[in-house]
Amino acid sequence: MEPIPPERGPGRVIILNGASSSGKSTLAKILQRTLDEPFLYVSSDQFVESGMLPERRDHVGPFAWWQEMRPRFFDGFHRCLPALAAAGNDLIVEHVIEFPEWRRYLARLLEGFDVFLVGVHCDLAEIDRRERERGDRRIGEGRGHVETDGIHTFGPYDYEVDTSDGVSPGLAQSVVTAWRSRCTRRAISALA
Repeated sequence: MEPIPPERGPGRVIILNGASSSGKSTLAKILQRTLDEPFLYVSSDQFVESGMLPERRDHVGPFAWWQEMRPRFFDGFHRCLPALAAAGNDLIVEHVIEFPEWRRYLARLLEGFDVFLVGVHCDLAEIDRRERERGDRRIGEGRGHVETDGIHTFGPYDYEVDTSDGVSPGLAQSVVTAWRSRCTRRAISALA
């Protein structure tokens, strides 16, 4: 017989929004270890790394990444978040909210959930250094998220951190402390 856990209501959601190579993954993993309740760690990179995307990329047609596949992929990723939370899972979501429309869409999808939006900032020169050191990122991608996409300009955050000097346990603890003392009005709903 399938186990049925006790009803606990919808899960809580902590969203980490920051540029590529800004330290979101490291922060998410430390938060997951630090929190005294189980939180699922969810990111679009995990989906990509699982091998779910076809390797083929065309400039036009159904395999056109930017115009066809990418919008559908991210729409599905965004839609999975309320489904996971509605099932009672607490979530730490690592994301690059690249467009104001994505922020508004997430606000609508997550309306009624306890969402805590964290802005993850990092010095651009440090992002560039991390990209070069990692070797698995397109150089300039993180800088583009900040300078071109303007990912930190789409509305307020509930809390903000600077990971330029790395992600220490103390920095992660500051997020946990801010999350525990959060107020009822949340930043994610500011643009719904």
